[in-house]
Amino acid sequence: MDRLAAPELSQTEWAAVSVAFQDAAACGCTAVPATERPSLLGRVAEALFGSRRPTPLANPRLEAIRQFVCTTRRQRKPAADLAAVLVDHGFNPAQVEAIALLAI
Repeated sequence: MDRLAAPELSQTEWAAVSVAFQDAAACGCTAVPATERPSLLGRVAEALFGSRRPTPLANPRLEAIRQFVCTTRRQRKPAADLAAVLVDHGFNPAQVEAIALLAI
C-alpha cells in the first residue's frame, strides 16, 4: 500500500469507525438493507426484545467503513474485497491500511 499518503480521516469518518467497533463488540455487524423488511417472527421478536441488528449508515461512504471494520474484525485480517470498495469511495491506501490496523 502507498505509505506516502497521509492516513487522515474526518471526524465523521472516525465516528463511523467507532460505530463499527460498537457493532462488532455487540456481535451485530450484519446490517440489514433499508429496503429489506424482517419476517413476521422477526418483527415480533424485535418488538419484544428490541432491535439487535444495526441498520446501514445513511451515507454509503460511511457504511463502507463500517462494513470494512466489522468484516476485518470478524476475520481478524483485512477484508481485501471491501478495501477495494473503500478505495472506490475515495480513500487512499494509507487510510485503508490505518483502518485495518485498528480493526484487527
